Amino acid sequence: MNFFDLHCDTITECYSQKKELFDNDMHVSMCKAKCLDRWCQVFAVWMPDEYREQAAIDYFDCVHTYFLNEIDKNPLYINHCKNYSEIEKCLSENKSAAILSVEGASACAGSLDRFDYLSSIGVKLITLTWNGSNEVGHGSLSGCDDGLTHFGKALVREMERKKVIIDVSHLNVKGFFDVAQTTAAPFVASHSNCEHVRSCPRNLSDEQIKVLIERNGLCGINFCDYFLSEGKNNGFEAVYKHIAHILDLGGEKILSLGSDFDGCSMSTELDSLDKMPALYEYLLSKGLLKRTVDDLFFENAYSFFKDLD
Repeated sequence: MNFFDLHCDTITECYSQKKELFDNDMHVSMCKAKCLDRWCQVFAVWMPDEYREQAAIDYFDCVHTYFLNEIDKNPLYINHCKNYSEIEKCLSENKSAAILSVEGASACAGSLDRFDYLSSIGVKLITLTWNGSNEVGHGSLSGCDDGLTHFGKALVREMERKKVIIDVSHLNVKGFFDVAQTTAAPFVASHSNCEHVRSCPRNLSDEQIKVLIERNGLCGINFCDYFLSEGKNNGFEAVYKHIAHILDLGGEKILSLGSDFDGCSMSTELDSLDKMPALYEYLLSKGLLKRTVDDLFFENAYSFFKDLD
């Protein structure tokens, strides 16, 4: 089984807990990936909302260094891939592909020069905000209904120009539609679910999902129990309900997975990379076509990165 995951916080947790990527007691490790045939993982440097300006720069640089060191420890198993060609080469050598992202554009510290640096070191996706407000815009839990700032719109245009993926997960509603108006590029919600299935500020409305469909973007299903269901049924069945709703909206080609591994609380059915084959089989048992499940687990995200280059 192939697995392309648009979002995990594993490298940030490895840094904060001083644990190794190869083997650990977290959701993701190289050892847990042995059950997968091909694995592409977007590793996010999560930017806490209390860090801004130089503090944000310093924090990102520390986690980024940790990321590089962990990848360098395992050259036989995983490589840092900065573009689709490197992803393709990595997979052809039976290695896993590590893709670097930033969760919170505060890592840019309000500077396009800093963004240029992030792009140059291989950051391929930037989640514009986390929960609060930053130099770019306002998160869905910020309490602010304003859209993108002037700098935020300039950053989005530069991301389009440099082919860095624009990620609207966590962004408030006005910011989402500002992104749609500011860029012609496809954009993604790397780890977001459906408001129709589970009503909460972090989930996407049908209108937002339809924009992602129209723009040939991606929506990565998030395994966070709070975003999946308000009850205790927040495992495989809840994931299926969100997938089924996006399919009902015509979103087969935007469906992907954005697990949020090591970034949240999740059901014991979902809380480990090595449980993904069981989820795959469960979705087939619900009557989803194998082609649809393969698209969800790998092909849609893989094609998106290919088209980016």
